[in-house]
Amino acid sequence: MDKIILPYGAELIIERLHKHGYRADVVGGAVRDAYLGRAIPDYDITTNARPEQVKEIFSDMHTIDTGIKHGTITVRIDGEGYEVTTYRLDGEYKDARHPESVQFTDELALDLSRRDFTMNAMCYNHEDGITDLFGGISDIECKTVRTVGQARERFSEDALRILRALRFASVLDFEIEEGTRAAIFEKAHLLSEISAERIWVELKKLISGAGAHRILSEYREIFESILSLSLEKMPKKQSFDLGNGSARILSLFYMGSDKPSDSFENAMLALHTDNKTRKDGTAALRVLKECSMVTERGVLLALMKFGKAAVELAIDTGIITGIYSVTVKENLTLALKSGVPYTLSGLEVGGRELMNAGLKGEKIGEVLTALLIAVIEGRCENTKEALLQMVANI
Repeated sequence: MDKIILPYGAELIIERLHKHGYRADVVGGAVRDAYLGRAIPDYDITTNARPEQVKEIFSDMHTIDTGIKHGTITVRIDGEGYEVTTYRLDGEYKDARHPESVQFTDELALDLSRRDFTMNAMCYNHEDGITDLFGGISDIECKTVRTVGQARERFSEDALRILRALRFASVLDFEIEEGTRAAIFEKAHLLSEISAERIWVELKKLISGAGAHRILSEYREIFESILSLSLEKMPKKQSFDLGNGSARILSLFYMGSDKPSDSFENAMLALHTDNKTRKDGTAALRVLKECSMVTERGVLLALMKFGKAAVELAIDTGIITGIYSVTVKENLTLALKSGVPYTLSGLEVGGRELMNAGLKGEKIGEVLTALLIAVIEGRCENTKEALLQMVANI
């Protein structure tokens, strides 16, 4: 690769630091993704300029002391933030996550040597091209995830790197180098030191990867511990690969637990996920256990009970697990186009009409639900006259 196209902000920062006598490079994921031809979400910059020097050089711009003690200043250009970090060496790690201190250095090689994986330890500027001191390009070409230096040390320093290794292997569909693999199993117990929120962030990305089925299978014990779930039975790879991330993770619970909705809810609570993820997933697993959607009518009843989001997710999960064929999606499409209501608001009568008919309190809700079921099942037309006649006969 001769040249990486950089956004205006990154170009400006690197050029200005060069003019002031400092070296600066785009570093890490941006270089990796550029080499792979993948979209680049952000650009981090590494430099031998100290934080206070960076602030002085960009004093005419908006800067933020993002992590000034660890050498990071964010420079805002055209609404985008660019993290500019001084070359550093990390001090002792005592919590399996963060260094107690950092020491600034003028040596690029020392800064790159502290990074997690060889493919993330490359940097680039237009003048010097790609600087690759640890074989990152070779590992990318060989589709290999390998730590910089000793894997046991890297994972002992920051246990989140274990999940990052698994995530990269899944998303990029890479293999994990043998020594790195051995260290993952040896140091997996350190994941108990990592916050649930960070684990969930990595797991969400991992589960959507092209290599997710393989990684979940090969590192089963680790994921069983994280999810409190047996992964002895998993969907077939061919069907698993068809699903999105949400359906994939639900398929694991459907096949790995006698009470999948309860197990999923407990796991999501333990991982501190957002309420929508937990509620939609729990509802979808209940749909699979409590409803049959092999007919259009069955889909409508499921929609009535659990809502559109849960039914869509349940169908996707059912296809992965082999409960349903892809034709069930057609049933959903037909149900939604049929005009048959699946919510109370779609009925041609409401609470006011039932009150006028002499009903009160909770009875109104019960009767409306019974009317909706009758309409869905074809026992009553959705007209005011037919519905009120049915009410009179209740």
